[in-house]
Amino acid sequence: MTTQNRRSFFRTFAGFTARSTVLHVLTYIVIGAVSYGLVARRFWTGSEALPWLRNPEGEFVQRWFLPAQIIRGVLHGVALFPLRAALLNRPRSGGLVVASLLLLIGSVAGISGAIEDWVYSTTFHLQLFMAHLPEIVLQTSVYGYLLLAWERRVDRRRAEIAAKQVDNGQGADTSSTKR
Repeated sequence: MTTQNRRSFFRTFAGFTARSTVLHVLTYIVIGAVSYGLVARRFWTGSEALPWLRNPEGEFVQRWFLPAQIIRGVLHGVALFPLRAALLNRPRSGGLVVASLLLLIGSVAGISGAIEDWVYSTTFHLQLFMAHLPEIVLQTSVYGYLLLAWERRVDRRRAEIAAKQVDNGQGADTSSTKR
């Protein structure tokens, strides 16, 4: 791999991961806040409050909420990056593939997903899971579609810049940079 190709790879990887993080954090906060207000609040407050859930207004949750979502967004980007080209080649269903992976592997079949919780925990709460399911489906779908739309836009912009450089005689001769 040439030095230029390595730079291009890492620039694409870093950009994809950053965009993944931004979109995850934004969709999580906006859709999560609406869901909390409309559906899920009853599990945290009032007579239906579940005793093992942390208070979302408490110091621990307030301190770790944003860092945890940034880490999650980075991990989504790292995990999805190897699939980037294949996802971008799926004009309409790429976002659905992203949402399905996150929902099914993350929330249902993952190491701490619903299946594991149901089998190994005494605290599995089907109503809580079902209350959050529409939120998870909506958030992962919006995240997936926006991520791929943003990636397509970035790729188009890079192609336009490269074409202009070639048209202006500025195309880089990479034969001298191969090692």
